[in-house]
Amino acid sequence: MTAVDWDDFDFEPLVHELREGVGGPDGERMIWAFERALGVARIDPDLLEYVLAAVVCLLARSTDQSPRAVLEAFGRRSISDREWRERYVDLFPASL
Repeated sequence: MTAVDWDDFDFEPLVHELREGVGGPDGERMIWAFERALGVARIDPDLLEYVLAAVVCLLARSTDQSPRAVLEAFGRRSISDREWRERYVDLFPASL
């Protein structure tokens, strides 16, 4: 995993983008989720993979799917690589 200084991460540009781009209740839920994930990353960035695995398993159980099916569904729904690069990647801190 590439080292990122999550303690210096300016979260406000991402909050603004989520409120403007996603908007409404979904935007606010994403902001809430990012706040929690950022808290984990600030404790220990290596924990992010464990949190991802735990959430995927919880979703798998609650939707009666396998973890792989959950990830594949999210992969199909996710933004394109191009949109990630053009719209979001600069809102996150660069690697150390």
